[in-house]
Amino acid sequence: MHFEEIITSALCLVMMSSVTWAQESSESSYYDESSCDNEHFYCDFDDPSMFYRCMDGVFHSFKCPSGLHFSVSSQTCDWPHKADCSGSDDHLQETGGSKSGHKEAPHGGGEHGSEDHGSSHSSPEESGHSESEQSGSSGFSSSGHSSGGHSASASISKHDLSGDEYWLSKAGGVGKPWWRPSGVSPGQWQDSVKNPPFQPHVPSEPKEGGESESSGGESEKSSTKKSSAPKAKSGSEPAESRSNSANLQSNEGDCDPSSCQLPSCYCPGTAIPHGLSASSIPQMVMLTFDDEVSGAFYGYYQRLFRPGRYNPNGCPVRGCMYVSGSGTEYDLVYPLYAMGNEIASHTISHKFPHTWWSTASYQDFYDESTGMRENLISRAGLPKEAIKGFRVPFLQLGSDNMYSALYDAGFHYDTSMFTGSEQETGDPIWPFTLDYTPSNVHCQHGPCPHKQYPGMWEIPVQRWFGLDGHSCAMPDGCSATGDAEETLEYLKSNFRRFYHSNRAPFGIFIHARWFHTEHNLDGLDRFIDYLLTIDDVYIVTPSQVLEWMKNPTPLSSIRSFGPWSCHGGATD
Repeated sequence: MHFEEIITSALCLVMMSSVTWAQESSESSYYDESSCDNEHFYCDFDDPSMFYRCMDGVFHSFKCPSGLHFSVSSQTCDWPHKADCSGSDDHLQETGGSKSGHKEAPHGGGEHGSEDHGSSHSSPEESGHSESEQSGSSGFSSSGHSSGGHSASASISKHDLSGDEYWLSKAGGVGKPWWRPSGVSPGQWQDSVKNPPFQPHVPSEPKEGGESESSGGESEKSSTKKSSAPKAKSGSEPAESRSNSANLQSNEGDCDPSSCQLPSCYCPGTAIPHGLSASSIPQMVMLTFDDEVSGAFYGYYQRLFRPGRYNPNGCPVRGCMYVSGSGTEYDLVYPLYAMGNEIASHTISHKFPHTWWSTASYQDFYDESTGMRENLISRAGLPKEAIKGFRVPFLQLGSDNMYSALYDAGFHYDTSMFTGSEQETGDPIWPFTLDYTPSNVHCQHGPCPHKQYPGMWEIPVQRWFGLDGHSCAMPDGCSATGDAEETLEYLKSNFRRFYHSNRAPFGIFIHARWFHTEHNLDGLDRFIDYLLTIDDVYIVTPSQVLEWMKNPTPLSSIRSFGPWSCHGGATD
């Protein structure tokens, strides 16, 4: 792939995030509403930088950044020679437009500006943990959009729109992509976005039956029916040679450290592996994101994992995406993986309500977890061995039906089990294996497993505390912060509980929708900068944490620790 094509692909994803919500629906009369096909995009053939999206039977208009035209086929703003809206008649069939179906455009070819009025809104409850948000000024200056145009941001709330539509409305309200770092010009930011070339893994055995190219919806759910439970295997380690879970026994006694030893077994608790002192080990930080990978969220990841952010060993900081099927744009997954990030399964359907997962069958869990893994292999080009982990939606455990399915499917670890001291002064819990049944101290939100799963790891989801002292399961579930400074302090205060105690791995497990409140992203961005000033803190993936657990390595040798090397995710 040519360098221009690489940069173009990256820029299109970034530029799409800065489209302007140009007009209210009542002003968007370029097309007759009778031709409105819900959730479809439409060209404006008089002004190719304009485009329309049909939502609930009403057309809404948007405008690309200066110099770019809209492409319906890719649903992004692109260079004019690549955008299918740049033509007048040739692309009508492809884009779904119909000149006979639209009226004369009421707008001109000029820029449509917008303002940020800082209206308050409530956040989505997709994570299962409600959160009150307060939006204010983004703190960013305009990058060329006129402020004289009509603003839609003041009248659009999250109750009116959902998902990408709301995000696009907010992007238009700020006047530039607000997830770009403060003090960085558009040119500097564009120059810094250099994705690796796409070199997809080719599966050795093609998937039988094929799959629809569409993401989400019924095609995602139907693919869960193609999986079947494996036959019994001999042995217990590694994951590929485990016994079938039907042969596993319950073991409700306390874990015995004398017989449960690394690298294949570790008892749950607060003890540092191998008896090392806290000051002699690195503080590991995991930054993970749940749910779909989409263009609406891609810019967040580009900002947080941008070039120039390195751990003390000189290697890039890395995160993990727990990907669910509905809404995922699979062509965006591989570039994140190629940057060194871990990709894991978060089920295909992400079914509602959350209580469904507590009673789901073994086959349900097997199909949901492995079906998502197969999608990541066949549709995103990831190698099977790279997909090691799982997190259940809503952190709603499904007892042994869930863990038996994960064990039989060969997953190396789960990270769904909620734990942690109810006091801010308590020491955090280290990752542990499921060789023994965890007690209700270490599994605080059931139904918990009763069987033993030798060699399968659990990376616990640890209790967080808001600035008001109330606790939550994930950072985006605690009481909202008022500005970026409060978000920064909120993150620092929880980090200190780990860093100044036993230095158990510190997990920042969030949903990208948390960044719908702009200052949360700014606060997290500043927090990463803060972490990178501490010479014994490493931002690593969950799988890298487990590699350290299997071979606890002190700071004196950590720079040569192989699993934390600088090789990208595509070559690990």
